[in-house]
Amino acid sequence: MKRHLPAALLVMAALSLPTVAFAVTDSIRDARDRREEAADQEASAAEELDLIEAEDLEVAEALDALDDYVSLQMAKIASARQSIEAAEAEATLRWVEAGSVDKEIVALRLQIQELAVDAYVQSIRPGTLLEAEDLTAGIRKSAILKAVTGDRGDLIEQFRSLESDREDIARFADTAIVDAERQQRELEASLTILDQRIVAQEAAQDELRQRILDYEEEIRQFEREQYRMAILIDTLIAEELRASAPDFTSESASGFIMPMEGRIGSGFGSRVHPIFGTVRQHNGVDIGCVTDQPIWAAKAGTVLFAGWRNGFGNVVLIEHQGSVVTVYAHQNQVLVSTGHTVSTGELIGKCGSTGWSTGPHLHFEVRVGGEARDPLLVLP
Repeated sequence: MKRHLPAALLVMAALSLPTVAFAVTDSIRDARDRREEAADQEASAAEELDLIEAEDLEVAEALDALDDYVSLQMAKIASARQSIEAAEAEATLRWVEAGSVDKEIVALRLQIQELAVDAYVQSIRPGTLLEAEDLTAGIRKSAILKAVTGDRGDLIEQFRSLESDREDIARFADTAIVDAERQQRELEASLTILDQRIVAQEAAQDELRQRILDYEEEIRQFEREQYRMAILIDTLIAEELRASAPDFTSESASGFIMPMEGRIGSGFGSRVHPIFGTVRQHNGVDIGCVTDQPIWAAKAGTVLFAGWRNGFGNVVLIEHQGSVVTVYAHQNQVLVSTGHTVSTGELIGKCGSTGWSTGPHLHFEVRVGGEARDPLLVLP
């Protein structure tokens, strides 16, 4: 039984290889080294990407904080502008009030001028009473002088008070506007600094995100390199298998029977895959059946594998003389086990539609040294 294990491994590997051949330009070992190197580079790039994404998150959080602070400063500026508008409105009222005071001052000036008639006042000297023609006239002139000089003093005092109020009003209005404008300038200067910080942070964020894109592209390139090396490795293995594969002999190519009764549908060669819709190599022939129709061993041999394999569904591989292996795929039920020796025509399973299948049929392959051959070369 041990002598069958290497052949089994070769056949299972060959089943997963692409069938498109191209020139072998590198050794399998070198290709594996390059694949491992690409994997290491991908891991390093992924680590750098994680670090940069974390840094980008920090910058984004800092930008959010700056945005919040800018919103606060903008609110303060809006408040300062409202204060300026209120101060200007107050100043307007004060200036209107000052205008009214100015009118009162002008009126007082006129009143004082009317009352303080120099010629008349000068004619009424302190000795008027003694110089008067009679006592009654002297008393009357003295009373007029007293009234005029008294009213003039009151009016002058009122005049001075109004001028002082006017100055206070103007000074208050101007101070309120100056203070509000100074606060606005300070806030706008602070906002300018914040804008500069935001621009710097956004530039840093743009740089980080560009680096993220660069690292993501590097990772994709490393992944493509790994995939390319995997294809190269598989192709090199397939080339080695083909190079070492024996050809049919009269003995190894004879003695086969049909593995099942039915009509052969899809044959060996390139075809459009019925499920994937792409052109692929079909490495065997499809024989139509009804579910649970018996499947027989096409020739005596030893079962290398019996069980489930993706794509093939339930599958049986039988090794025959001369490194020939037959494949029976999509079975509904497998009736043999690995290591079992079968004779020609022995029942090995029942037909079905497991795996990648669109309906009940038997996918039958013949491989020599792992290389697929047209089953019609050996079938009767």
